[in-house]
Amino acid sequence: MLGPIRLTNALIEHLGRQSDAVIVNVSSGLAFVPLVIAPTYSAITAAIHNYTESLRVVLKGRIEVIELVPPAVQTTLTPGQQDNERFMSLDAFADQVMTLFQQTPTPREILVEGTGFMRNAEAEGHFDDTLAAINPFLK
Repeated sequence: MLGPIRLTNALIEHLGRQSDAVIVNVSSGLAFVPLVIAPTYSAITAAIHNYTESLRVVLKGRIEVIELVPPAVQTTLTPGQQDNERFMSLDAFADQVMTLFQQTPTPREILVEGTGFMRNAEAEGHFDDTLAAINPFLK
């Protein structure tokens, strides 16, 4: 968590002098509904989300602040992740992200297909069901 904060703090003054400066922080769908076998990761992504929300208010009118909220993506990050059919393909993820970044105005949150159900789980009253769905080993 300290990395993004320190990097942002180091660049704020420089970015503030630019005409179209943008900060993009990457959180995760797990910022909104945790994966219980990865509590620290889930908590850190929630912290990144809250930090980004605060930063957006503090920098309003000076620097645009965007949050990229990826779902589970097929990568080689952990064994078996690349072939997990429940995860979004890396190509589909990249295509959707680039499409969303091209919108005018750019959305404050980049939410690709499959992320909204986690992002809105609590507000829409399906947090417990979503928690169970992404943590099937709890059943």
